[in-house]
Amino acid sequence: MMDRIEETLRGLQSDPSLSVREAASASLDRLRAKRSVASYLNLLQTGTLEERMRVVFSAEDIGGSEGISLLLAALNDREAEVRGAAARVLAFSPTVTVLKALVERLPKEEGVVLGNLLETMGRSRRKELAPVIGKYLGHPDPEVAGKAVEAYALVAEKKEWEKILLQARSESEAVRAAAARALSEWSGGDASLG
Repeated sequence: MMDRIEETLRGLQSDPSLSVREAASASLDRLRAKRSVASYLNLLQTGTLEERMRVVFSAEDIGGSEGISLLLAALNDREAEVRGAAARVLAFSPTVTVLKALVERLPKEEGVVLGNLLETMGRSRRKELAPVIGKYLGHPDPEVAGKAVEAYALVAEKKEWEKILLQARSESEAVRAAAARALSEWSGGDASLG
């Protein structure tokens, strides 16, 4: 069947319509990339930092379950740069499986990677993540705490917004700036927070 699909797509690359030719070409590229998942997984284990970073961005292009499996594997990379990039790209696939994997990574991470995990979880807008993200509001790393504030604003219920208002008085400039940005997410239906 795969041979017939590829043959059909190659034929469509000669279609008179530009949009059909482009779609066929993109589909062929995606099929070839899907077949390369095993080699990408091997690169995540043995490749240089640059090769492993390319795998993360290729996984984004591959998409689907194959791309997500590559990104989830990249979350366990030995380099923070690869894990952080994978966490950011996973924001576009906020499935339950992905979110569970992100929550499991939280206690193992710090710095930028931890911030990226929190940011991705917030982008999911899943209210059930509020207690998890809320634990990081007072994190000692101001950049992590700032990411937590912004993520929390995306998942918090109306009654939990007092916690965000408190962050506007933080000693940290980064946290106060994050609180200012987070306050634009307020959509409680009236002009007051109380």
